[in-house]
Amino acid sequence: MLMSNDIKKLLRIIEPNLITSDISYEMVKGQQTCVVNATFSPPLTPCHHCGSTVYNESGKQVVVRNGKKKAVVRFDQFNHLPLIMNVAKQRYTCKNCAHHWTATPYFVEKGHSISRHVILKIIDLLKEKISFTLIAKLCHVSITTVIRVLRSIKSYLPNPYQTHLPEVLMVDEFRSHCSSEDTMSFICADGITGKLINILPSRKLTQLTAHFKKYPNPNDVKLLVTDMNAAYFQLTKSVFTSAKIIIDRFHVVKHCNKAFQDFRIKEMKRLKQQNNQIGYLKLKANWRRLTKDRMSINHSEYKTWRSFRAPHYPYQTEAMMIDRLLSYSEPLKEAYHCFHDIMDAFRSKNHVSFIQQLKELPETLDSEFRKKLQNLLNYKEGIRNSLIYPYLNGKIEAKNTHIKTLKRVSYGFKSFENMKLRIFMMNRLIEVK
Repeated sequence: MLMSNDIKKLLRIIEPNLITSDISYEMVKGQQTCVVNATFSPPLTPCHHCGSTVYNESGKQVVVRNGKKKAVVRFDQFNHLPLIMNVAKQRYTCKNCAHHWTATPYFVEKGHSISRHVILKIIDLLKEKISFTLIAKLCHVSITTVIRVLRSIKSYLPNPYQTHLPEVLMVDEFRSHCSSEDTMSFICADGITGKLINILPSRKLTQLTAHFKKYPNPNDVKLLVTDMNAAYFQLTKSVFTSAKIIIDRFHVVKHCNKAFQDFRIKEMKRLKQQNNQIGYLKLKANWRRLTKDRMSINHSEYKTWRSFRAPHYPYQTEAMMIDRLLSYSEPLKEAYHCFHDIMDAFRSKNHVSFIQQLKELPETLDSEFRKKLQNLLNYKEGIRNSLIYPYLNGKIEAKNTHIKTLKRVSYGFKSFENMKLRIFMMNRLIEVK
């Protein structure tokens, strides 16, 4: 009995009616496996079917033992070896109603062969950014079993329409490839806490409108943080009528940088056509210096620079090197100063100066470059709010990064439902009891 208790302690089993006899190592399905032999025989209980007691009024036994049924239960691996238990489960018969049943220990569900220990381990691993294949390998089960356990968690998924929308709502999209209707899926989160709210298979306006109208408090949303996707702006007209739009600051900076880099490449190609190979190569090699914040440019340290090596070029400061780069193209020099004037106003969160400089760009500036910058005026209300309020989409972009990692290690998802459950589990939004 002492050995039996020690084995049960190792297996984390607290069933008092389970008696383990011995442990052996056998080849099961071509793999070395640790096999535990056990017997499960709990005391007699009343009939589950007719309710007859173990003994009738005359003292005659009604519920009797009727042999044992052998079953194989898979447990978590032990010392990196698969572990199974050959358990002989007691069978019972009721003489009154001829009903038969088999005793089932608590650590395995009726009709199942995988213990709750393994199921809990699968659920725990589903919270990590690993594939179904790796989870199945670690738990010594099939991929189908892992997916079945994942689908069983669907009942624990919180009902989104029973929750209240936050005052600050972040919205974004990510590429899912799970839906035949739309390759881009929708994601939203709390703008203050960063807590994930919901994921939808499509970002189409009609579906978003129908979804958010089911919430009990759409008018409580005061700020909607988004990128420059026009579809999300329409939500403030149809659903979030009390909300202000906030354009994520990252997308504004990205737009300005992209406009300047496109113009730099255009000027490089022009220099190349004019056989100015030196200017072309130096602007190509040192492009990062042109987008660097002017406030952090060094004006005192003299040294050699890439493409400006001594002794052919004298030692120069970083500011002198940038001036030399801009000397190869006057249009680029003008664009450089306009670009940084705008970015300085944006970094200082001076929305009045930022909007004013966009409106008053010089006419001598390249028309295409000026047009790209002035496209931001179409979003001036959202940009103004982004410089007034401290909210941005950084927290939801972090979630998108985790989703991309999960998709990459899983080689994509065929089922949107499976992917949504994994994402909710990664964010600890599903509590399995």
